[in-house]
Amino acid sequence: MTVALALTASVSACSGDDEPEADPAPPASSAPEAAAPLETTARLGTVVGRLGRPERARLQETVTGVLDAWIDAAYLGDFPRTDFAGAYPGFTQGAAADARADARLMSNQQVGSRVDDVVAVRRQVVVDALATRKRAVAVTARFVLAMDLEGDVQRTDRVRGRLFLTRADGAWKVVGYDVDRGVVR
Repeated sequence: MTVALALTASVSACSGDDEPEADPAPPASSAPEAAAPLETTARLGTVVGRLGRPERARLQETVTGVLDAWIDAAYLGDFPRTDFAGAYPGFTQGAAADARADARLMSNQQVGSRVDDVVAVRRQVVVDALATRKRAVAVTARFVLAMDLEGDVQRTDRVRGRLFLTRADGAWKVVGYDVDRGVVR
């Protein structure tokens, strides 16, 4: 994990212009009940090394898919619930164990039984990559998730940070993270 973090240090050194927006957009007050789920807004940030356009697009799509799978499993879905056993798809075994220990931060496990619904109001990711020999070898996915919690718990939370990914067994896997969570309102 130290190697991945060292690699991502150079990858995540970007200007503030490349950061996902920090504050969530206010939720629409007259949104229809059956509105489609919010999709993640994704873009490629800094790429250190050479990586062709098709590979860049494929990398952005694949890493966004890993992030989305985690967000959907850990923060969204059917509520109320207490089962978060599958909350860390795309994580290595070690990273998933760390995330389970940080469940208050890395999922809605702490409030899952006290909410009736969770609605994402912002989903953004910027994918930074380190490439060698025209192949991405390490990725930092900088993200922001804002979500409205409804039920006994009524508030908007923001989760933001970085997921560090490398390829393992032919797939991009989360090997570490630097995430914080706070109440917006």
